[in-house]
Parts: sequence; C-alpha cells; structure tokens
Amino acid sequence: MSKNLYKVKKLNRILYARRKFKGASLGYRVAACKRLAVMGSEYMKVGDYCYFGPDCRIEAWAQYLGQTFSPLIELGKDVRINSTCHIGAINRITIGEQCLLGSNVFITDHAHGKNTIEESFVHPSERELYSKGPVTIGARCWIGENVVILPNVSIGEGCVIGANAVVTKDIPSFSVAAGNPAKVVKTIK
Repeated sequence: MSKNLYKVKKLNRILYARRKFKGASLGYRVAACKRLAVMGSEYMKVGDYCYFGPDCRIEAWAQYLGQTFSPLIELGKDVRINSTCHIGAINRITIGEQCLLGSNVFITDHAHGKNTIEESFVHPSERELYSKGPVTIGARCWIGENVVILPNVSIGEGCVIGANAVVTKDIPSFSVAAGNPAKVVKTIK
C-alpha cells in the first residue's frame, strides 16, 4: 500500500470515529473501522490514540424499559480494541491506558434481571437491568480473544487475561489469569 493511500485510510478512520462518537469526550486521533455501533456516546470519555476494530458495539444505556441510569464508559490513552468486541454499561466501565483487547471480548457491568424464580417466567429482554457494580481494568492489560468480563470486577494493571477466560472476580496487578471462571495462574515478576 502506498504511503499516501495509508494516510488517507488513517484519516478516514479518524473522521469516522468523530462521527460515531458525536457528543463524547473524544481525545486526539481516535480511529475506528467500519460498522462500529455506538449508543449513548454522550456518556463516554475516549482518550487520545484509541482504536476500534470493525464490528464493535460500545453501549452506554441511560434508559431501558422506563429505568434511568447514569452510565460512564471511560477509556484511557492508546487503548486498542480489536474486532467484534462488545462493551455495555449502565454503571461504569473504566479501561486504563495502553490496554489491548483481542477480538470478540465482552465487557459488561450489568445483567438482565437478578436471577429470581419470578424473573425466569419473563422474557430476558423484558427484565429490568441490574448492575452488581462497575468494571475497572488497569493500565497496560492484555485481554485475550473471546474473554468475558462480568460486573463488579477489578483487573489490576499489567495483567494478561488468557483467551476464552470468564472473569468473575478481581484479578490482582501483574497477574496472568485463565479459565472459566478465571483464576490467577502466574504472577508476573
């Protein structure tokens, strides 16, 4: 690819991100690939040099079925999010600077309902949204392919979360975690 064509593509990705994140607090040179779905951008803060791969969904739900929320999705500087990732908040999701998310990562701070017997007779999409707490991911974490990060979880800085892990509990800084549910398998020294 010629240098000029590369510059044009890069500029197009920056302009596309500006259109998609209209109303967000958007940093310098944020870039996005095609088919990015953004909802509730006014509840988002995106740091400088962040990148969104194709087919990502970033959603901050301020209202759902008559419920009202105060969501915040905050990404630090130089966060790289690969293709088909889904981030959804009714509470707060914070991703620290220089994090890398593999493809197909799902991060949520909420669920459809509280898993009661009464709710099991209601269609999941018609249940009230419920958050057990925010999600915080520290700086310079590498989140592998197909990882799921559930509500009320804190992942410390410098962590590696292995492919296909389901994070249900806090992971301390400088740890490698893997499995379902994710467990620390190594401390980085």
